[in-house]
Amino acid sequence: MKPIADSTRARQDAAGAPSLLDEPDLDRPVLYGRDAELDSIQALLDGARVGHGGALVVRGEPGIGKSAIVDAVIPRAEGFTVLRTLGVEAEHTWSYAGLQMLLHPLLDRVDRLPAAQSEALRTALGMGDGTGRAHSLQVGLALLNLLVDASAKQPVYVVIDDAHWLDRDSTNALLFAARRLSTESITMVLVVRDGFAPDFPAPGIPEMTLGPLDLDASQAILDMRTDEIPFTGRDWILRMAEGNPLALLELPAADNEESLLRADTSNSRYSTTSRIKQAFTERIIALPESTRTIMLLAAAEETGETAVIAEAAAKLDASLADLEPAEVDDLLRYHRGRIEFVHPLIRSTAYHSAPRARRIEAHRALSEAFGDGDIRAARHLAAATTGLDEKAAAALESIASYEAERGGCVAEMAALERAASFTPDPCRRARRLTEAAQCAYVAGMTGKAVELAEAAERLTDDHVLLARTALIRATILSWAGNSKGFDVWMDSAEHYAATGHENTGYPLLRGVWNAWETGDFTKVKYASGLASKYGGSNNAWVRRLARAAAGLNRQPDDTAGEAVDALRSLYDYYQPLHEDFQAFDQVLAARWRFLAGDVPAAHQAAAEQVRACRERGALSPLVQALLVQAQTQFHYGRYADAQASASSAIELAHEQNDRRALMQGRIWVLLPIAAIRGEERRCRELVAAAIQDAPEDSVIPADTALGLLELGLGRYEAAFERLLRIAEGVTPMEVLMQVPTLVEAAFRSGRLAEVKEAFDWFADWADATGRSYWEALVERCRALFATEAEAGTHFARAVELHRADDIDPFERARTELLYGEWLRRVRRINEARAHLREATEVFERLGTVPWTQRAQGELRAAGDSTAVESKPDLAELLTPQELQVVRLAADGLTNRQIGEQLFVSPRTVGYHLYNAYPKLGVSSRTELAKLDL
Repeated sequence: MKPIADSTRARQDAAGAPSLLDEPDLDRPVLYGRDAELDSIQALLDGARVGHGGALVVRGEPGIGKSAIVDAVIPRAEGFTVLRTLGVEAEHTWSYAGLQMLLHPLLDRVDRLPAAQSEALRTALGMGDGTGRAHSLQVGLALLNLLVDASAKQPVYVVIDDAHWLDRDSTNALLFAARRLSTESITMVLVVRDGFAPDFPAPGIPEMTLGPLDLDASQAILDMRTDEIPFTGRDWILRMAEGNPLALLELPAADNEESLLRADTSNSRYSTTSRIKQAFTERIIALPESTRTIMLLAAAEETGETAVIAEAAAKLDASLADLEPAEVDDLLRYHRGRIEFVHPLIRSTAYHSAPRARRIEAHRALSEAFGDGDIRAARHLAAATTGLDEKAAAALESIASYEAERGGCVAEMAALERAASFTPDPCRRARRLTEAAQCAYVAGMTGKAVELAEAAERLTDDHVLLARTALIRATILSWAGNSKGFDVWMDSAEHYAATGHENTGYPLLRGVWNAWETGDFTKVKYASGLASKYGGSNNAWVRRLARAAAGLNRQPDDTAGEAVDALRSLYDYYQPLHEDFQAFDQVLAARWRFLAGDVPAAHQAAAEQVRACRERGALSPLVQALLVQAQTQFHYGRYADAQASASSAIELAHEQNDRRALMQGRIWVLLPIAAIRGEERRCRELVAAAIQDAPEDSVIPADTALGLLELGLGRYEAAFERLLRIAEGVTPMEVLMQVPTLVEAAFRSGRLAEVKEAFDWFADWADATGRSYWEALVERCRALFATEAEAGTHFARAVELHRADDIDPFERARTELLYGEWLRRVRRINEARAHLREATEVFERLGTVPWTQRAQGELRAAGDSTAVESKPDLAELLTPQELQVVRLAADGLTNRQIGEQLFVSPRTVGYHLYNAYPKLGVSSRTELAKLDL
């Protein structure tokens, strides 16, 4: 099959470099009433001149003047490199078609990129050897770095017209780059049509919506057509145009004097856009039939490739010469070897005003003109096909295979879905829909993936296909925190079992995890029972995870210690049924290590997955890996790092509209840090944001952190009530690692007897972990339960265990504080002072204000009023992104390597280092490496 890249490059060679801006059209009418909008774009350009770039989405209805405003700014962009392209409706399902057109002038710079980015971009643009895969993150980063490279000598102005018609893969790459321009000499403007076009969500990018012109501006435009409009018709045109510049220009040309003089508009049921289209329809209908024919062909083949359109026209008794009446009427033009419509609505009108039978003839003629083996021939063949046709379906499936080689999951999905619609055989159609659903899932289009999977399920009783579709749907539901995922996991397992498939254990295992997360332990037992029923070597894993779920949630018959042993046996369970699920499962294994209390192992596993997901471009698993990494960093007392990891996860989750991950990042990481620092207002803000972000019916596990906040602020009863409610609730696992906080709250409230059972559960778990830092907390709790005479032994043992490990300095300081308080009560003042000073120093370094104040108060009560000098935590001086950059720079990575890790340009890395150095009191990487960060 002829590659898209080859045909597109041929078109570019004939037409010049279409993504480089043409000279501005000096005959364009002067803009009226848009001074504020022009100034907004000008401000973006001014920022880019001094290295503070940005992006803007310009929205508006057809004809409102979006492109005119962007064009009007171009003469002001003196000294800029201007890159321009447009989305083409005919190419919106071609992977990276829009990006290919935009980057054509920069392709000689691709070799300057890091190898992974260069390979990904070459693959995406059809320039590779077909052996790579265009991971979306690497393509987006390659685009960003190409633009940054182009801006090295002079700033860059990127203009994307009709961005709503861009292919999804190009859109994702452009939006990725657009969100990362704040430190670059780059301005990007994306022009989007509202109405009569696909939606174009652009989260995180500022938007400007163009409204109608005011009366003065409308009259000024109409004055340019004075000779054509009877004076009595002006009011009617002004009302019908509703401030739309194109309507003000086109309505007078389309209507005769009698229609203009109509005064009664009460029955006007059309929008302004409809009126404009009607005006264009009247002009097109008035043209000769042969002219309408070649206009239809040009509209159907939106690339404007003249030779192909001419060959197709000959089959329909028309020729290029027939274009003249349309050119004279200013409907289209021949420019740089291409046939171009003056306005997108003219193209749409030329196509849709033709009878359906005539449109089918046009697509058939174009398919024959392209010839067998060309991708566009297959697309036109599909458009010309009116019923089931395996030939058309097979042609589209071959397109899907080509798109798969380029890494274009969205285009592959679209081709497979279209192929399925022409497939006569129901089983083959179900297979193509299943494969399309898999592509949609990989592309992050979860809603579409579910839709396609369900469509496939209605067509087949093939257990293998049904198992795959259920697997896709269950994965999507589970990662969204939806309890309905469990039933679908069970369906998948049942279908695999019906085929004798060895790995029925995989969907059963994931079903157990889903039921565990949603707190339904009846379902956990049910899935475990199915594992016994189906047998098979892998099903043993299911029963072990079920034991872990029960033991960590205080269910009968399983202990916390047994739960830890079961989790350990699952660490190496990496047996997904499809490679696209692999990353999720490895992140899940990192979380199992965390639940088993092995913070170092969990931290290492999460860090490895963060690196791997960045390299593979696996966005959704990357978010979850960052969250696990942030939780482990919290337990190391590296709060600035934890905030940086969580902030990265939240940023990526926001870009993907992953609401559950947004909630998790705030509640699992940011909220506990704010709580131990006593930032009550910040806690309220985080909980409110999490509630707003979370999917419907989600449980917001905020009480664990809020209980810690209450304890730190001295509100012991409130802390006790919050934490006890969780410990006695449906999913006590949420409070497992905070049971020592519950015990302390109970101690200070005089209610220790009520938490003895919860403590025993925690002690069993801590003992099974084999980690000294958990055993230290057990000893601290025993000291609180003990008599005054016995408490000292347990406190001393707790401090000894803490000092044998570097995990959780905050908890160690709490132990030192409690021990110091006890020593002061039993009048061992000198010993008390040593522990209280140690606690004060750590609390102060960590920024835990209420705990610092309490320790200082105890220290003064022990007769020590000298100030405690704590070594400042330099990491706290930096922003989350500065900290990430500094750590990688201290490890010896170059700016380029850091940019690859953090999905930013080398220039942005340099910007953050420039800001971080004075905060840290250093001036070079050598000095940076010597700091204790």
